[in-house]
Amino acid sequence: MSMTHTTDVVKVWVIRTDPAPASAERYVDLLDDTELLHAADFLRERDRLRYLVAHGARRLILGRELAAAPESLTFSADATGKPELDGQGRPRTSLAHDGNLALLAVTPRRTVGVDVRQLAEGLNPVDMSQTYFLPFEARYVAGGQDLLEQTDRYARLWTRKEAAAKVAGGVGWANTRAAVLQRDLVACVEPATPHRHRVAPVEVPSGYRGAVALFGEAGFRVEVVAFEGAEFEEV
Repeated sequence: MSMTHTTDVVKVWVIRTDPAPASAERYVDLLDDTELLHAADFLRERDRLRYLVAHGARRLILGRELAAAPESLTFSADATGKPELDGQGRPRTSLAHDGNLALLAVTPRRTVGVDVRQLAEGLNPVDMSQTYFLPFEARYVAGGQDLLEQTDRYARLWTRKEAAAKVAGGVGWANTRAAVLQRDLVACVEPATPHRHRVAPVEVPSGYRGAVALFGEAGFRVEVVAFEGAEFEEV
């Protein structure tokens, strides 16, 4: 994909969400009432702590980017229910988490969607792709040499579909039949619009796959940044 000096930049922060419980609890004071209610809904303590870290890290990152106190940031749901930073001219963001990893995508102006998936054991990627993907994509997944490669192919396709769905304001499951194999431009199935969205992979740690999408067809560059929790906790 050719790039020019006008190409948009998407910064994707990679956040590890598995610190010690005492460290994770330090994020509680950063969150608002809505976030705390969501955290309380988790049945497993591990998932609650991962949520605290992911959403607390989002506030720390954006607070530093905007030179604002993390706990002072406010979010409102857009028409699709996606939380966006309040305030005119604020950056657009998207947060996704799976396993013990979260991704936060930040871009100055275009609607952004990010997704991450752990290469989980116990998943049957061939059956899943035959059920939900387009036939030619299901054949691509089934063509993997072994279960590991099939799982990898499934996760790469799924994250691209989900990232594009978030940009379009749709639901991931409804967009599993959006064609993404060997395509940088994706037209979502639900909601059906004339727009296509640019999608790219994100380099993530071993055992995960990630993708990010921006609204429209213009190209963009991905900049991956590791979130250093200890550095932020000290400020």
